[in-house]
Amino acid sequence: MSESTGSNKALSRKRIIINVIIALIIGFAINILIAFFADFQETIATIKTIDLTFIIKIFGVFAFAYIIDLVRLYIVTFSFNKRLRFKDALHNTFSYYFMSNITPMASGGQPYQIYHLTKLGIESTLATNIVMSRLAENLLFSAAMILIFIRRVLKIIANVGVGKYILVIGIISALGFSALVVILFLNPKIFYKFFNFLLKILPIKNKTKMENRMEKLKNWLEDLKASINLLWIKKAYILAIDFILGGFIVFFHSLGLYIALTSVTTLNYNILDVLILFIIMNFVIYYIPTPGSSGGVETLYGIVLAGLIPAKFLSSIVLLWRFATYYLQIAFEAIIMLFTRSKVKNESSQ
Repeated sequence: MSESTGSNKALSRKRIIINVIIALIIGFAINILIAFFADFQETIATIKTIDLTFIIKIFGVFAFAYIIDLVRLYIVTFSFNKRLRFKDALHNTFSYYFMSNITPMASGGQPYQIYHLTKLGIESTLATNIVMSRLAENLLFSAAMILIFIRRVLKIIANVGVGKYILVIGIISALGFSALVVILFLNPKIFYKFFNFLLKILPIKNKTKMENRMEKLKNWLEDLKASINLLWIKKAYILAIDFILGGFIVFFHSLGLYIALTSVTTLNYNILDVLILFIIMNFVIYYIPTPGSSGGVETLYGIVLAGLIPAKFLSSIVLLWRFATYYLQIAFEAIIMLFTRSKVKNESSQ
């Protein structure tokens, strides 16, 4: 048993290392291509004239985002009478970002965060509720920003040029995907009905075994629904606080792009326009099936920003912004996770 566990852990570490290496290779390759096609010599010359201390500023605003996410975790878990050690809460927060950054389509953050919370003794239904509520809140916030500032959105699209088609795809996917996820999350029994329907029409050999599993799934989804109702209805004030703090996280992340744009070009940009552009782009780039959407982010931002900023700054901005918000963050997150890792027991955390 212990040998199997050890081999699984080794395999997990191996996969993480492989994903990090793939992300780095793809990202660096795309950045080199962007710099090459944009005039490599001009890119180097531009970087030499830039005060690179702005990277520290970007790192600082991302640090605020980490802190806010940590506070969010404490607030929600505390409202359910759960107590987390600071070390464990820190590890859980950073693991979300790290796993998102190294998994295809940035899809590994939420599952790992749920897994880690259950290892800390939090019920799987509550852990799922906490993590997936954040996803639903983020989607609702993003969709609301697009709808509220639709005139500004259309103005941004008109100025983008060729990249406007990417933004249109982003807006449509944002609204559609947001509605779908929120509906499924608030009505988890839809999953049971779907799988139960498949069970009836598909030729399955051991239907009794599958029916027993479906019954367990039904009971688990009922418990999840009860947990969701408790947070979204009876503890709506907690949800409201979490929603607002989540909005600040999106703002701080977009602030990283704003700092890069203003620092490299020395031009003035409307911070609200940058926030909206950042929100729209986020709904497009994470459909790219590379670790952390590495390579896709650089390419798509390069296409879209080409219509908004002087061409000579394009490759420099994409390269430096991505370094500060992705590669540097992966290293920082890995260090924090390394120092906060601990053996956790599957006990109730009261």
